[in-house]
Amino acid sequence: MKLKFINDMRKITLLFLILIISFSVYSQTEDKDSQNMEIIYSQDAYYPGGTLKLIEDVWTLMEYSEEAIAKRIDTEVMLSFDVQTDSSLSDIILLGKIGYGVDDDLKQVFEKLKFVPAFAQGKPIKMNVIMSIPIRTGPNSKRKTN
Repeated sequence: MKLKFINDMRKITLLFLILIISFSVYSQTEDKDSQNMEIIYSQDAYYPGGTLKLIEDVWTLMEYSEEAIAKRIDTEVMLSFDVQTDSSLSDIILLGKIGYGVDDDLKQVFEKLKFVPAFAQGKPIKMNVIMSIPIRTGPNSKRKTN
């Protein structure tokens, strides 16, 4: 009886050790890869004057083809772009297409704009921004001058 109890305890101890070893072998380790580290921004990139000022400036700078004006476009376009440390924008991508030359013109307008860069640990860093810009055309829209 005592011998059976000892054998049972050995089996339980062995199973317990195997369980502990398996947990330590397959436990997750913290990834130290600097390429994939999460960045904590102390300040996100933004347009001086805010979003409403950005929309106002885009509308002021945009010029439309006669065809775009005649179509009376009333939509929003999603853009993705990187704000560089020198405040310039790069990799400007329109995530939705309008046509009538509006896409290219909108991209050219954004290439001229300057944003305040993002900051992390007190240093300016590149940040990707995705935003929606309303586009409206009508009889009072600024026409392209060729």
